[in-house]
Amino acid sequence: MKNLMDEYIDFTSKKIRKYMKIILRTKYDEEVVQEFLKTYINSRYYNINDDNTRAFYLKITDALNRKQELLKTKVDKEKLDIIEPVKQIFTYMLFFDNVRKVENFKTIDSLWEVIKRVLEYCEQALGLKAQESVENSLYNEVTTDLLDKDIYLDNFETDDFLLNFEKTKEYENVYYIKLDYNIKVPAIYSDEAIDKVFNSGTVAENKLVVEYELLSVVTIRDILSGNFKDKYIAEFNNSLFKKMQKLDSMLAIINNQALQDKIYITITYRDFQKNKQLINDYMREGFNFVVELDDYFKDTSELAQLSVVFKYIVVPSNIQVYKDVIKQKQKYTNLLEK
Repeated sequence: MKNLMDEYIDFTSKKIRKYMKIILRTKYDEEVVQEFLKTYINSRYYNINDDNTRAFYLKITDALNRKQELLKTKVDKEKLDIIEPVKQIFTYMLFFDNVRKVENFKTIDSLWEVIKRVLEYCEQALGLKAQESVENSLYNEVTTDLLDKDIYLDNFETDDFLLNFEKTKEYENVYYIKLDYNIKVPAIYSDEAIDKVFNSGTVAENKLVVEYELLSVVTIRDILSGNFKDKYIAEFNNSLFKKMQKLDSMLAIINNQALQDKIYITITYRDFQKNKQLINDYMREGFNFVVELDDYFKDTSELAQLSVVFKYIVVPSNIQVYKDVIKQKQKYTNLLEK
């Protein structure tokens, strides 16, 4: 299955390297550019070294500054002069990668002006003459790529399927996700019959592909805007535990650290007990799960161990021990009433 986040980041990485080659021309150094690129991607898309007290673009700049100081101690002496200019040029990537919008800055009227500034800097710092052909080439590349990235994400959105977001009672930034359908079917079929088909058997398994892809798009858009706080509790189908190849294929859609940090997969308490080793293996690979209690959950003393394993424990109001569990809410703040 396609992993949209991997593809998006791979596309972005390749394009940034291309921009750097256009800008730096004869001064391009693969080692130095690649080092800054890794730092940029980590801070831009994976929120490494998160600091909630800083604006998003400043956190990225801070990470680039730290990499600059580190590189001074790592690279060969003949490359020292290129380190600061490359770092400085990377700060302009914030405009080319939609971190900073040019229309938000009174002193910057357009993308053309950003490009002129970076090329003027290169002329001052590196003696690279700001040629009109270079300016045009960079402008065409950046505008085309920005449009391509928007179209890429738009292509996965459809009017036939919609994600339903239900905010949890306990957290402003945690949502239950359900895939709703808007497919026209012959009137001879009742709503109950349609729901039964949609939510059972192979159809229920396959709809997860749509749900996980749509949720990937939502998550990517979150990350592009610097939103790493919102978390999503997605659906799952326990029949996949008997179809390991299909299960691995489904999970491959969200097998990316940036997605895993924001997407949680719902499993029931019974399924966790039956597939504990498998779930633990997946968690070691970075996947996040939420356990939803069911009537197989009898002993509230188990909440202590479950709270260690799972960040969130969903407590449906129709389970037999609901009242007993909710009494523990002050002690276990990760309980989510549903």
